[in-house]
Amino acid sequence: MSRAPRVPEESAGLTTSTPLHVSVRWPARDIAVLAVGGELDLATAARLEAAFRRLVARRPRVVVVDLSGVAFLGSSGLAAITAALTSGVVLRIVAPGSLARIFALTALDKVLDLYGTVDEALAAG
Repeated sequence: MSRAPRVPEESAGLTTSTPLHVSVRWPARDIAVLAVGGELDLATAARLEAAFRRLVARRPRVVVVDLSGVAFLGSSGLAAITAALTSGVVLRIVAPGSLARIFALTALDKVLDLYGTVDEALAAG
């Protein structure tokens, strides 16, 4: 019986740094927009959580999490976002297109305030 030749395994991408970009802007004194771009998954969720904690320490009343730049949203990313519900701030999530579908499929659209654009989230009050 012959054996198939061993093919070297390829990395699943967890050993390399997955790109995640996070920035903050303050459109009003007590309202912050946390813009997230790149891939939000197991490799990057902790970075988002740390950025959110630093932001909440500045005591905004409202935080708009803009996910419009997110190319991939995994379950660890969803967990990081839902963990923010316990922060004591008003949380608004911008999740356009296919991202909104992820929130609907996981029923998180029932517990999070979702918006299509940052302007809609800011206009909510």
